[in-house]
Amino acid sequence: MEQFGSYRPSQLRIGVISGKEAFSRTLIAEINRRGPEIHAEYCRLFETRLGQPSGYHVIIDRLSHVHEYYRPYLKHAAVTGTYIMNNPFRFLSDDKFFNYAVATSLGVSIPRTVVLPSKEYDERVLETDDLHNLGFPLDWKAIAGYIGFPAVIKPYDGYGWREVYTVGTLEELMKIYDESMQDVMMLQEFIDWDHYVRAFVVGKHHVLPSRYDPHDRRYIVDHAHLSPELGKRIIDDCIKLNETLGYDINTVEFAIKDGVPYAIDFMNPVPDAKPETITPLYFTWLVKTVADVAIEYARQGARTPYQFQCGPGPRGPTFMPPRLRLPSYLPE
Repeated sequence: MEQFGSYRPSQLRIGVISGKEAFSRTLIAEINRRGPEIHAEYCRLFETRLGQPSGYHVIIDRLSHVHEYYRPYLKHAAVTGTYIMNNPFRFLSDDKFFNYAVATSLGVSIPRTVVLPSKEYDERVLETDDLHNLGFPLDWKAIAGYIGFPAVIKPYDGYGWREVYTVGTLEELMKIYDESMQDVMMLQEFIDWDHYVRAFVVGKHHVLPSRYDPHDRRYIVDHAHLSPELGKRIIDDCIKLNETLGYDINTVEFAIKDGVPYAIDFMNPVPDAKPETITPLYFTWLVKTVADVAIEYARQGARTPYQFQCGPGPRGPTFMPPRLRLPSYLPE
């Protein structure tokens, strides 16, 4: 395994897996600015040899969701002692419907939601009789009556606004569903929001609730957009969700109606971090906070939490990183 850059064996090493983006370049420079005992660099990977540690104390992953080779590499690195941001065992098995179920159990407000059997199936591996457990046809009138219109239909495992549609009638819903092929879709109550928040969450406890326009996908710098009570609830919900789901880098979106923050999307562990998109102010906050958390994990010798049990007997060892302090959600 070859690495970019040079380092001393005594240094704490932080690796970054990403494209050549402004965020990762600035993050590496920020970490290296913090002191001689820390060294950050882009990872450069060849084959992964079984049992060989990665050589990094922390790896920040921003690419494994779109390039599969990084997934076994990161899980192997975690098993051999590296702390991975985000946890590859959680990130790669996650989905939005599961997240909504977790959120509901935590008391976070979620719109009415159903997950739907896929319209089509892979005929190379399945026959019609294999699907006898599924009830067809679906009772679309009952489903529409439960969710109501307008509604949002989207993949249960989607990200980046992929295949997200707002439908106003049963006919529009059926058209989108009929075109969804093998995607497993969710139908969700549309919240006619009067305020919208997209919160950055780093290290599970550092929260920056920003005002956001989902129509134009635009961040708005406004430090007075939340009342103290609503701001506290949003921060508390963000911490509960990310502590439970195990995300060190994430965004949580809230559609706020009549003072109630409904969590709409909180499976975004590789958020857009372009300064021209998230604004230079929030870009600076994100770089600084991710650097703070990564360095803290490296200094603590934190290990990626995972747990396996083979056969009867006590549970195997597990390691959970210590709780980090929660600062003010506003940038300094």
